[in-house]
Amino acid sequence: MEILIDYIILFFCSTILMLTVSYSATAIIPICIAIILVCLSIYFDKFLIRLLIYFAFCGLSLVYPQLMFYSPLILYSFFNTPYMYVCLLYCGVFSYNYNHSDIGIFKMVILIFIIVMSYILKYRTGKYLVEREHFQKVRESLDTNCSKLNVINHELLEKQDYEITNATLNERNRIAREIHDSVGHILSSSILQIAALTSITKDETTKEYLQNINKTLTDGMNSIRSSIHNIHNESIDLNLKLKELTDGFDFCKIEYNYDIQDDFSIKAKYAIIFIIKEALTNIIKHSNATLVKISITQNPAFYKIDIHDNGTNINATQTKRGQGMGTISIYDRISSLNGTINITKTDGYRIYITFPIDNKN
Repeated sequence: MEILIDYIILFFCSTILMLTVSYSATAIIPICIAIILVCLSIYFDKFLIRLLIYFAFCGLSLVYPQLMFYSPLILYSFFNTPYMYVCLLYCGVFSYNYNHSDIGIFKMVILIFIIVMSYILKYRTGKYLVEREHFQKVRESLDTNCSKLNVINHELLEKQDYEITNATLNERNRIAREIHDSVGHILSSSILQIAALTSITKDETTKEYLQNINKTLTDGMNSIRSSIHNIHNESIDLNLKLKELTDGFDFCKIEYNYDIQDDFSIKAKYAIIFIIKEALTNIIKHSNATLVKISITQNPAFYKIDIHDNGTNINATQTKRGQGMGTISIYDRISSLNGTINITKTDGYRIYITFPIDNKN
């Protein structure tokens, strides 16, 4: 667009200067020739084509001397380029036109001024375009860096949330253990002592009081145990545990997908953790896989666990992987969840497990 504006400016300046010298009906001919040659020069950016246009302009200038006023437009294509020396060839044509026309020295000076202005416009526009291109590259680089920083910040926030959640769950486990080890043992000891006193006490009233205290302590003990079990169940984040397992698996590449909206029962959590551990252990021991895909998803009525590796030595390890104690334990745990398991050996080794959602309670 900037180059087109330069051409328009030079065209009007050249046309006004030409009309001050030759204001007649024949003036339309050099104007049309100039417009055609300039349009061709703008359209074709190859040097050879522009050079042919330049020679055509020089030849036509000998026939129509008024064309010399449009020389700034033709020379504009070669200014500030490695082929700028071509402009020197126009000096002969310029001198011929000046000697065979009645153009005054003043108008010739103005024409030379327009030619110099053409060079200045070409230099300014070229520098502007280079700076604009550099600015666009810098802006694209900044946009790319900003996108990378946003991704890094997002990952840092996720990691921070993960560490906070993990620390919270570990603290819950610690509190539950301390309550179990201290308060639980004290209450158990008190219950045993009261039971001993009850057995040796002769007074029925005292015995009744001791039995009531024993019952109260027993109820409190059961309540504490229930609370500890609830805290312990809630403190196990299955997704975090499985991510720890997959992140620490360096035998081959692993792709992990966890898409569960509800929470599992503590029984199901331990079963899933065991199954994933056992599957990864079997891969290390018996497989030459280069990729493992683990997917845990939820349907309206059941959960799905899909463990698939691309091992190729399935036939050689079929007995080991199909009848080992680990695989038998997997079957037992899935059976306890009223689930089903299907093991296939097509396109790698695959363990596909489903069990009903009712087991979460």
